[in-house]
Amino acid sequence: MTAVTIIVLLLVIGGFIAFAIFLQLKERAQLQKLRKIATLNNQLRQLRRYLDEMPPQYQPKDMKAWLFSRMIAVYDQLIELQPDPTLTRRRAHLAEEMVEFQENKQKRRAKTINDELIVIEIKRLFESFKSFLILSQKEKTIDQDVAYRYSKLLNFYHYKVKSDYYAYLARKAFLSGQMDTAAEMYREALSQLNPTKETVEAQPVILKLKELLKEIEDDLELQKAEEEITNSFEQDEDELDDEWSKFIDGSTFKEKKRF
Repeated sequence: MTAVTIIVLLLVIGGFIAFAIFLQLKERAQLQKLRKIATLNNQLRQLRRYLDEMPPQYQPKDMKAWLFSRMIAVYDQLIELQPDPTLTRRRAHLAEEMVEFQENKQKRRAKTINDELIVIEIKRLFESFKSFLILSQKEKTIDQDVAYRYSKLLNFYHYKVKSDYYAYLARKAFLSGQMDTAAEMYREALSQLNPTKETVEAQPVILKLKELLKEIEDDLELQKAEEEITNSFEQDEDELDDEWSKFIDGSTFKEKKRF
């Protein structure tokens, strides 16, 4: 075997090895791309869930605007990795939705918390969102101070959602005329906020609940006083009736005796 042949063989083998390495690297890059696409799609679903399922009363306007902006940024990354007219169209619709939300001046309608299952689901959503905030901080897609403020709000909402549930039960009992039950439910609503009662966010909520409870307690005191007056009046009437009956009986007896 001549030196030329050996060189040719070495070049062929080297070329084959280089081609194999190239294919391997290309396959690895493709896998990484697919993983990143899958991760971004998961983030889109996650963000959409936060936007749609988190009740307005637990989602300040700036928080929702940030979620919109994050979702648009994820779409941009996806379109760069995988150009697709469908993705581009969805991204455009989302941008329109975001503009419409930002320009809408009407107060968003709060969701009624009227079931314990709703409370559980919302609490799970809060925990998921807190984890997303931590990830966003690591990826530097949110300011640290903003992330801290949102996390603090979520901690408060974690207790407020159960308090809102008891406040709903209290209101329902009040409208049904069950004043004692209403007072009991408002007290429970207040107790749910105890772990967070020192926070600024909790103060107006606690004040409102105390005012509602005070109104019911005043009504109960008034009802009690009215009942006592009524009972006293009925007792006086019974005593007068007894005295009158005795008087009539005594008079009749005397008349009969004289007769």
